[in-house]
Amino acid sequence: MFCAQATAALHSLLALLRGNDSRRLRGQLRQSVVRLGLSAFVTDVLAPLNTLVGEAWMHGQLEIFQEHIYSETAQSALRAGIQSLPEAHTRQRPRVLMSTLTGESHGLGLLMAEAILAAEGAQCVSLGTQTPVWDLVLAAQACRADLVALSFTACMNPNKVIEGLTELRAKLPSAVELWVGGSAPVLRRRPVAGVVAMRSLGELPEALRHWRAAHP
Repeated sequence: MFCAQATAALHSLLALLRGNDSRRLRGQLRQSVVRLGLSAFVTDVLAPLNTLVGEAWMHGQLEIFQEHIYSETAQSALRAGIQSLPEAHTRQRPRVLMSTLTGESHGLGLLMAEAILAAEGAQCVSLGTQTPVWDLVLAAQACRADLVALSFTACMNPNKVIEGLTELRAKLPSAVELWVGGSAPVLRRRPVAGVVAMRSLGELPEALRHWRAAHP
């Protein structure tokens, strides 16, 4: 019953997008953040809704401008949720530097990961998308980052993903962990030594607990 209700709720959100009712879509997403909490909103609403939106776009049921409206609306809801967290709650270690590599322009997945990490109390510094490797290294040093977290979609060239991760891992201090996630299949097919690949956003809270246990 719950699954049927959840599925119906997701399809109602998709219908708002297809009907170009961005105001109601934004309102309902923000209500979901308040009702469910930030982490559950990301995993139970936004993640499956992303899949629905992607499938609708692939089948010609959404225009490109509607997909852009969805991305901006979802990011607005996430930022509002992150900003609503108490500052004292989000000042714990680890310190996480977040971005994408040059060539990866999609930022929604990155912001979803930031929302979960922030909800778990991590200190997140986001550079937005498409940061060159050397700038990531400099930023990690300046921010005293414990972790660097990157997001990838299937749109980025797989060879570029592996080359970028290999270079970044070699240039980062060994004490700085490198976490990656997203829909790019190459992250699972061609693992890079010293890089932790998350299969889903839902793995982040447990990964944080392990990190904290190892760094008391």
